[in-house]
Amino acid sequence: MKKNLIVLALLAAAGAASAQSSVTLYGVVDASVGSLKDTLSATSTKITNRQNVVESSGMRNSRWGIKGSEDLGNGLKANFVLEQGINMDKGSVANTSGSADGFNREANVGLSGNFGEVKLGRVYSAYDSLRALTNNTADHNVAVTRDVWNTSGKGDYAIRFNNAIRFDSATYNGFSGALAYGLGENKNAAGNLNQDATDNIALHVKYVNGPLAVGYAHQTEEQLAGVASTKYNLLGASYDFGVAKLTGSYNKVKAAASAEDTEYQLGVSAPVGPVVLFAGYAHAKAEVAGVKTGESNGYDLLAVYSLSKRTDLYTGYKSVTDKAAAGVKEGEKKQFAVGVRHAF
Repeated sequence: MKKNLIVLALLAAAGAASAQSSVTLYGVVDASVGSLKDTLSATSTKITNRQNVVESSGMRNSRWGIKGSEDLGNGLKANFVLEQGINMDKGSVANTSGSADGFNREANVGLSGNFGEVKLGRVYSAYDSLRALTNNTADHNVAVTRDVWNTSGKGDYAIRFNNAIRFDSATYNGFSGALAYGLGENKNAAGNLNQDATDNIALHVKYVNGPLAVGYAHQTEEQLAGVASTKYNLLGASYDFGVAKLTGSYNKVKAAASAEDTEYQLGVSAPVGPVVLFAGYAHAKAEVAGVKTGESNGYDLLAVYSLSKRTDLYTGYKSVTDKAAAGVKEGEKKQFAVGVRHAF
């Protein structure tokens, strides 16, 4: 009887502790088989002949992570996230935002409460949060937006900030906002390796209510401290009609030397029984001092079949074309894939 009472007491204590705090192991494993041809001008390794490939993260980025929270009382919680990218085709750590070390996707700790949430560490850009919310093809990796908006020579935005502070407000009648600031902690660096030489800032404000989501986001990245910066301004929206969901956004990118990109993307998705169908289109035009220097266009198609709440089969296709000012094709990317995604 005494032993039973001790066991019951330990179980009760464990139950009380678990009610106040939790730690969760989670992840996504995603791999696909298909074909690829990639000769885009912004691609470092060109694949001039179509190749059959087995690739990681065809639909969602493969990753594993640990997250947890502790209830501190009065609505206040302490939270943390540690997350690392995975290359399923090689079993290696995925290179994410220039880093293939440690918890390269997220590594932060913070507090949340009625005011919202504050995080310290490696965080997602607040600009990225709105862009993902309003991107075509549910922001899956099949979406051509990043491919198209990345081909003009200036590259695309930084998805994550190192050495960062991020604040997400609470939601008030559908309105909310976020601010992320990444500190450049090595001002003597000649370049901007891993964002260490410069400060980066991003913010968004959005309204989400029922089927409607609409917002504005801004991001400023200093390429070299005190020398040049790139600024991104995004307007995005989505509306779910039930039978179909529409998404779209408009983006302006301004860099040094009067360089400017004008970009937009559109998408539609529709459930058909256990299958969800997606289609997306993206366009980018690059100019210097008002003179067109190039353009990019692309479209994507995706079908996702849910085997369960955690496992999907999918097939997708994307096509991207990069042209010079005179309309001469400089490169293209064509990719087809069939894959499986499992979340745990």
